[in-house]
Amino acid sequence: MNELTMHLKQRSLHITGLFLAPILWIGCKSMFNISDSYLPSFNSVLDAFITLKPNIAIHLGWSFGRLVIGFIGGISVGLFLGLFLFKYNNFKLLLYPLIQSIRSIPAAATIPFFLLWFGFDEVGKFLLIFLGIAFNLAITTLEILNQIPEKYLIMFNSYNSSAKNKIRKFSLPFVMEKILPTLRFSLSTSIGLVVISEILGSQVGLGYLIETARSTFSMNVIFAATILFGVVNFIMDKGLIYYWNKLIYWKL
Repeated sequence: MNELTMHLKQRSLHITGLFLAPILWIGCKSMFNISDSYLPSFNSVLDAFITLKPNIAIHLGWSFGRLVIGFIGGISVGLFLGLFLFKYNNFKLLLYPLIQSIRSIPAAATIPFFLLWFGFDEVGKFLLIFLGIAFNLAITTLEILNQIPEKYLIMFNSYNSSAKNKIRKFSLPFVMEKILPTLRFSLSTSIGLVVISEILGSQVGLGYLIETARSTFSMNVIFAATILFGVVNFIMDKGLIYYWNKLIYWKL
């Protein structure tokens, strides 16, 4: 009974938290009579969702597609690169300084290069998201593997397993158990890169919508697009936690 009560309490707090922002929004708007130029009304933002042409769902679909492709590609390459560097020490000594140098460059600072190289082409946006998270994930993967207790490595090596089996049955599962916080941070980073890339070099997407709304002082449209980015981040974060924990079934 206590567990059920605790669960219901947590659920109620989560639901209350979801409605807290709209309540504060409407309350501040009515109490302080804030101009629509700074804080649009709740109804005007709802109208933006409904009346915007082309439909805001089209912009959302493009942004979501770019996010998913870039994020999945960045995760895959980042994990593979980290495992590769851990397995081949000579390549680690050769590439580690370069990767550290590249990942220290803010991804937003590389946008002018992608615009010059790719223009409005989708490849540039995918690569920006991909490179913005892949090297961080590679370094994180390598650091996690370096924390493996030596006794476990000795024990696993004693089975005379092939290098492929060692990665599949030991190294990769060890990384997957510990890398979820980095994946969640990378998801937020990816969304930020989608916004920036669309603002600076796109003709469709929520970021493009924000930029065009800024030029016409349509604050309600900016709020609508920003809210959608927040909703996408929230849903994908919850989905990532759920399915990643399902993926590491051996830890349950």
